[in-house]
Amino acid sequence: MPDALLFPSEEWVKEYCKRLCESPDYNKTGKGWKDPIKFKMTEMGDLKGGTSFDSFILNLHDGKCDGSEMVTDPEKTSPFELTATYANWKKIISGKINPTQAMLTGQMKVKGNIALLLRYASAAIAMVKTAQTIPTKYLGEE
Repeated sequence: MPDALLFPSEEWVKEYCKRLCESPDYNKTGKGWKDPIKFKMTEMGDLKGGTSFDSFILNLHDGKCDGSEMVTDPEKTSPFELTATYANWKKIISGKINPTQAMLTGQMKVKGNIALLLRYASAAIAMVKTAQTIPTKYLGEE
């Protein structure tokens, strides 16, 4: 693996999708999931100048990632949307906040069927563990 990848960047998201496909843990815990998920970052402040988007979509299906899309159109939606501040996404990715805890405490806002998301809590944990395997640098920390 080359140098650390910038989060958020198209390279980071593509690597994340690839690693989800290769993760036995996510492959197992994500079985049965059928919907894309949009990940949105808020409160990026001056950091927004470092990227042309604040959201990305992962096309998740049966424990695999079938592709990703960088979202530049604020009207673009997905059946599930997870929104958190950039600072909270950093905490989630680094493992300082559990994603289920973040949902339940309002640190992450959820659009979509939250009961369905909670049934896949173990897949969310596997997704975070997979994200942690990517050498990552963050906007403003380069």
